[in-house]
Amino acid sequence: MHKFQNNDDDIPLLKFESMLKTNNVYFFDSTEFEEIILHYMNVGKMSLAKKALDLGLQQHPEAITLKLAHVEVLLYEDKIDKAESLLIKLEELEPLNDQVFLHKATLLSKKDNHKAAIIALNTALLYTNDQADILSMIGMEYLYLEEYETARLNFAKCLDVEYDDYTSLYNIIYCFDMLGQNNEAIDYLNNYIEKDPYSEIAWHQLG
Repeated sequence: MHKFQNNDDDIPLLKFESMLKTNNVYFFDSTEFEEIILHYMNVGKMSLAKKALDLGLQQHPEAITLKLAHVEVLLYEDKIDKAESLLIKLEELEPLNDQVFLHKATLLSKKDNHKAAIIALNTALLYTNDQADILSMIGMEYLYLEEYETARLNFAKCLDVEYDDYTSLYNIIYCFDMLGQNNEAIDYLNNYIEKDPYSEIAWHQLG
């Protein structure tokens, strides 16, 4: 997810905020709108996110990325039925789009349908270039189901892909704890430290 920094990346955001202070309407490409929307969502300014979304869909009514951003806004606002209706249409249009299935999984998880969310995430896994995040999300769904061993295995797969995903490392140790496998947790951390001897988090967990 893009975050604006104090450099040229700020330009679309500054341009958008300048536009809001005038009666002018500026043109942005769909990627710029997506970044503006996600920025405002990240900082909790939903009214501005929705303004950017509305203008974005006016300028780019067929942009899939903006329709997905619309789903994200609806999910944020717990408008589950509207989000689901839009996702059904998007899945028909983009049956190989990993983001469609990620949003579908988020929706299903919000409905406490964690098994169906896992199916959606496994489908997303077929089409994504970012396996680590999806494996972590699958692990979380298994945590909700209290299937700690399967959750642990998915978090471990996540670490195989992205070794410094410390959230997954924490979750692996949590799973060992819930399974009462303290010795296994120690062995896992020792193996992790062998590969990454400077990991403060692993040493802290081992302590």
